Amino acid sequence: MAPAKRAPCPSRSSSRRELSQDHPTGMVFLDEAGIIARDRFFAVGCLKLAEPSILLRKVQHLRDRMQTYHEIHFTDVTRTSLPFYNGVVDLVAASDGYFSCFVVDRDKGDPVERFGSPWSAYEKLAKQLLLGSIRPRELLVVLADNYSTPQNVAFEQDVRAAVNKKLGRLGVVSVCRLDSKSTDALQIVDLLTSAVAFEFRQAAGIAAKRNAKASLSKYVRRKYGVETCLKGCRQGALNVALYGVNTPKKDDTGRPAGSKSDSR
Repeated sequence: MAPAKRAPCPSRSSSRRELSQDHPTGMVFLDEAGIIARDRFFAVGCLKLAEPSILLRKVQHLRDRMQTYHEIHFTDVTRTSLPFYNGVVDLVAASDGYFSCFVVDRDKGDPVERFGSPWSAYEKLAKQLLLGSIRPRELLVVLADNYSTPQNVAFEQDVRAAVNKKLGRLGVVSVCRLDSKSTDALQIVDLLTSAVAFEFRQAAGIAAKRNAKASLSKYVRRKYGVETCLKGCRQGALNVALYGVNTPKKDDTGRPAGSKSDSR
């Protein structure tokens, strides 16, 4: 039997288009605050950076200058460590980062009940955050905190497929879950997401009004130019949506806040 003929490789003169060197790309970091399986309040946050290394180098310089090398984690905020955490917030708020998050109050809407499991709820919220963050033609790589799921749950492939299907094009190139200790970027998402969720816990009377965490939560809002996130907000590089509570306000294009048009 004659060997099968190999398909010819497409030449540069073929009709296949190649991406330009300045094609829009970015990296997204996903993390959650609170325990999705049981907490009344929990949130899923998303930080998109066009060039993460720029911010991460500045954070490393801050660490070196302040001799602070512990993991960036909202639960560890104290009066002593507050200047360092404020410094981190200063850097991320001044960066090209776009931060968005979903805050869930189970007393008003429970995605775990709706979607059947904590990991399914996390997946659905992550999908919506990515759809709200991606720009026309943009390609994203997603790094998510290593949220524990059953062995048969393919979070990475499911999120990638769901977002690309909704876009009708390749938008998310790949998704990978990592331990948050592996990069300051994931730790920063934890910090911002937890700071936003803290205000909701304060309003419900289950978090302190005056302590280091309260100060940091207020500082995050001030740096992003918002007085409160309790009704959801969209201000510059900050977008906070409330799951199952509010109908998203429309921006000046007539689209719901957090949505993005996409040309394909």
